[in-house]
Amino acid sequence: MTITYVLMQNLNRNPLRTMLTAAAFALPMAVFVAAISLVVLLAKVAAANEKELRLGVRQKTSLINPLPEGMRRKIEALDPDRKSLRAVCGMRWFGGRVPNTQNMLVSMAADADTFPEVYSDVQMTPEETAKWTADRTACVAGSGVAEQYHWKVGDRVTLESTVPPYLTLEFHLVKIMTQTERGNVFYLRRDYLEESLRTAGFDNPQCNIFWVKCTSAEGLRALQTRIDQAFANSPEETKSEDENAFAANFTQAGGDIPGLMQAMAIVVVCIIALVAGNTMMMSFRERIRELAVFKAIGFQSGRIFTIVLAESAMLALIGSLAGVLPTAAILTLVPMRGLRMGPISRVEISPVAVIVSVVIALVVGLAAGLWPAYQAMRLRTVDALRRIA
Repeated sequence: MTITYVLMQNLNRNPLRTMLTAAAFALPMAVFVAAISLVVLLAKVAAANEKELRLGVRQKTSLINPLPEGMRRKIEALDPDRKSLRAVCGMRWFGGRVPNTQNMLVSMAADADTFPEVYSDVQMTPEETAKWTADRTACVAGSGVAEQYHWKVGDRVTLESTVPPYLTLEFHLVKIMTQTERGNVFYLRRDYLEESLRTAGFDNPQCNIFWVKCTSAEGLRALQTRIDQAFANSPEETKSEDENAFAANFTQAGGDIPGLMQAMAIVVVCIIALVAGNTMMMSFRERIRELAVFKAIGFQSGRIFTIVLAESAMLALIGSLAGVLPTAAILTLVPMRGLRMGPISRVEISPVAVIVSVVIALVVGLAAGLWPAYQAMRLRTVDALRRIA
């Protein structure tokens, strides 16, 4: 009689309880893998932002308060030799949405000449850069937006602004960004927006933020101090932040998402630990006589210990795989159109999250089965048979 045979018989002993216990593992582990994948994705975005060495310069009081477009020249003048500063790109909020929809895109009007350099991670080819430069109606869209509205390169797309004077503008799509962290982003040329605003009677060129591309991390920190000092105690007082700090302002406005996800993961682990522990104790109590018989026919205590522990681990593994694999397949294969998480358009399942979730489930299963297995190992055959008989 092999251990595998005994395990399968034990799992088939009460199929309903086995399925319910597996489901109790599967649902929390599905939540766990999604939560951890989101945390990993946010960490990936933060690492990518840090690598790009971009410094955001905005009005000190609020991002809503604009700065004059002439500040770009003043910022560039702080480092004329370009030792720390590579380029400056002014951006103005457009707040566009596709007509007859309610989903507002993260749409920004950017300086046409410096956008490809400041946002080199958009990875525009020379041909795409040439189209962006030559066509004032050119735009760049994230893959999430393009998939949702079935856009492709070369299409003419129309957006309505959600801020006064509520313009309706047509654009020529020259690039679709494949980066997950820019899936919901839409970039247009600021000169096109300013020209349209002048036509509508709003002749006031301005920017909500200036993005400064730096040459090094040391240069970024030095420029951050110099810029804020240069405009201190003036009507144009600024607050300069690296890209991660700037993004954190929006993340924290909706709550500490990474912290909430990590807390949720801890709660999930506690839930499955309680479920597994309760199930294994019930199973042990029901099988005291069976285990006593095993000992009576010559099973060693160590083998009894292994059988009970392996049953707990197998149940945990089956339940975790039942939750993790379908979740990973759904989030990977099924387009999550309409997902809105700032610039992020989809949650990518991290292999690390899958591996960690399975390992945690096994550890929890082993821990839950440890005490019943120890009790089974110390079980005295005569006492057990007398108690049950």
